[in-house]
Amino acid sequence: MAEAADSVVDSQWRRRLAAFADTLVPGGAGLPSASAAGVHEAGIDRTLACRPDLRDLITSVIGVDAEPREALERLRAEQPGVFDRFAVTIAGIYFMNPDVRRLVGYPGDAPQRKRASPGEAEEYLKDGILDPVIERGPIYRTTPS
Repeated sequence: MAEAADSVVDSQWRRRLAAFADTLVPGGAGLPSASAAGVHEAGIDRTLACRPDLRDLITSVIGVDAEPREALERLRAEQPGVFDRFAVTIAGIYFMNPDVRRLVGYPGDAPQRKRASPGEAEEYLKDGILDPVIERGPIYRTTPS
């Protein structure tokens, strides 16, 4: 994957991305900055392997001839949609880092099944909260063959 991203981006591009990402996610309170979390390295490589269309967005944002803070403030004021897409992309890459997820206590997107305990189920029935659903009966559409 890194080879594919390297053919599209160079070290200067990565340094510039790191500076912009650190402006958005400077780190602190026990959390790493975006660059310390590898947003501009493995993170961007994985992202561009899945979403090569984001390269143009990122390049247009980091290619501005201005300091990152100034460029991002201007972008936020003048093109909020572009700013939002860039910021969400950086945040998404940041939170893909397993160390960051562990530090914030986020287990990931694995399905979480919670079953009502027998006491909870009885409580719902006793309170009548499910009465309208029970009275309505099953509603569904059969799947066409």
